[in-house]
Amino acid sequence: MKKGNIFLCDYKLLDGLKPNIIDGKQQYMAAPLVLLHKTPDDKLKPVAIQLKQTPAGDNPIFLPTDSEYDWLMAKVFVRSADFNLHQINFHLLRTHLLAEVFTVSLMRNVSRTHLLHKLLLPHTRYTLHINVLARTNLISENGAFSQFVSSGGEALKTILKRSLSSLTYSSLCIPEDITERGLEAVPNFYYRDDGLKLWDIIQRFVQGMLSFHYKSDAEVERDERLQNWISEIFEYGFHSRSSTGIPQSFNTVAELVKFVTMVIFTCSGQHSAVNTGQYDYGGWMPNTPTTMQLPPPTRKGTTSEETLLQTLPNKGETANAMSTLWLLSNSISDTAHLVHYPDGDFDETTPCELIRAYKGELQTLSARICLRNLNLEVPYTYMDPAKVENSVAI
Repeated sequence: MKKGNIFLCDYKLLDGLKPNIIDGKQQYMAAPLVLLHKTPDDKLKPVAIQLKQTPAGDNPIFLPTDSEYDWLMAKVFVRSADFNLHQINFHLLRTHLLAEVFTVSLMRNVSRTHLLHKLLLPHTRYTLHINVLARTNLISENGAFSQFVSSGGEALKTILKRSLSSLTYSSLCIPEDITERGLEAVPNFYYRDDGLKLWDIIQRFVQGMLSFHYKSDAEVERDERLQNWISEIFEYGFHSRSSTGIPQSFNTVAELVKFVTMVIFTCSGQHSAVNTGQYDYGGWMPNTPTTMQLPPPTRKGTTSEETLLQTLPNKGETANAMSTLWLLSNSISDTAHLVHYPDGDFDETTPCELIRAYKGELQTLSARICLRNLNLEVPYTYMDPAKVENSVAI
């Protein structure tokens, strides 16, 4: 622990929830605590799992030295918890719903001739459309989530509320997020490696574009359309909570550059990272069970192959989950990727030169990621600019 080799994964946002009822049958999920050890051979391995938050006699700490099925059942409950928290917090809230807030405020407050509108327009493509479809077909009372996910129904709303209350500006900015979570030295962490490089490229592009438009901090302060944009985002997206760290106004070019970088990264790279690999990792259902049909074990020595199979989702729930994850993981037919940033709205020399340089840097990063992936048993492609969509479009 002193060497920084022990990590904690805490699913406390799922604690005390009432899981969904599917086809008249009560479903279950856990709110685990997981200890992971960074081994000398650079592997991050689980070494202890507690399936409920509060220590108690009926809440054992499962270990790799336990029986095969005790340890396997504990890990499967963790993976199920991870699916539920991932979908609602990291995917739905932190990409889809935030992208909608950024988009609606942009459309309401910033004219099409404004540089900010031109800069962000490619990152709003189809977002409102896909979110309406999600509200109608996926997370509605009788939507797909209610048919195969343990957090469907009331639990989904509770997780959203809890997730929103824990949302911070710094957690949306990958350089700060990685540092705050102590993940700078975790081995083989390609989300961090590729994401930080992508953030830097986007930030340099945004810095150039906004510095071209705003020659001083005073110009930023005087831009009413800009101030109205961030004011509505703060009020309606973050419920006017200053504790989030989200700016209520912009006083400097630097503040604006950071926020716009976060918006573009959230709508593109971050969404790709949490969405595109869903079927790759969830197509094998035991790796990401969407629901559990029996409660977490309260004693060691009670789990067998039979009880594990009885706990996993049934065939219908599995088929629903696989088809949904397959659909969400596939690109739309007219996908617009980061490396194809549209420049039709720009006619001045400097912005056009900045866009060409931006595309060149993205292509270079893509080539380096492809080269790195040649030596990986499981390639990491989700932050490759040639595969990252410009917007939250699916």
